[in-house]
Amino acid sequence: GEPYSGQLAVGAVVMNRVKSGSFPNSISGVIYQSGQFPGAHNGKVARVLSNGVKSSCMNAANEALSGANNIGSYLFFNTSSAVSKSRLNDYTVIDGECFY
Repeated sequence: GEPYSGQLAVGAVVMNRVKSGSFPNSISGVIYQSGQFPGAHNGKVARVLSNGVKSSCMNAANEALSGANNIGSYLFFNTSSAVSKSRLNDYTVIDGECFY
């Protein structure tokens, strides 16, 4: 449901985590890490994969894998309304998602 810039930002968060050393060192490990990415645990990712991935999502994923990054070194995101931005020094909001 994200615009392309949001799709790319989520991909960049995943890649940032893989590279960070503070998270699992594989894409699958990051996505399926306990407490992260609810869609991976509630079956949504599996349903999307079985029904076909939107081309914009595939393009954003390929760009993120190639090093495209529109959010810098951020490792987290959540809905903008769920994040207390007053506690953050640096963040970016993309279509209602707060990346930090």
